[in-house]
Order: sequence, then C-alpha cells, then structure tokens
Amino acid sequence: MSKYRIAWLPGDGIGNDVMQATRVVLDSVELDAEYVRGDIGWDFWCKEGDAFPARTVELLKNVDAALFGVFISMPGRPAEAPRTTTLFP
Repeated sequence: MSKYRIAWLPGDGIGNDVMQATRVVLDSVELDAEYVRGDIGWDFWCKEGDAFPARTVELLKNVDAALFGVFISMPGRPAEAPRTTTLFP
C-alpha cells in the first residue's frame, strides 16, 4: 500500500499536459503515492450539470492531498447553453 493517496484532478484544456509534467517530477523523486483520478471541469458541467461533482468532493475527504490542473470557467452564454455542448469538439 502506498504511503500517500493523492487526488488527481486534471480538469480541462492544458490541465492534462500540466498534470503529466507533474507526474514526471513526482516519479523522478520516487514519491510513494497512489494517484486517484477525480472528475472536474467543463465536460462534467456539460454532461451532468456540475463541474465539481459530489463524488469528487467525497474523494477529497479520503485522500492526503490533491493536485489540481486547470479548470475552465465559461462566462455567461456558453455556461447557460444546453449541456450537450462540448468545449473542445
């Protein structure tokens, strides 16, 4: 069992790239951790109407730390548009 449990929250856009680079650094220092992916971001807003789902809040209650990538906040009309719209088609 790993010493640390870390929530892995890449979010949107370049968040995945940022988190991938973060993982390279953490792996190079041989951090004894289990990374648990959490759901956040615009895609979840579009699909579920919640950019920070309750399951992610629950995940955060059961980890030692969290790494947060990028969260895109949409202004006015895009956020109010039907939730079937995706940010990155």
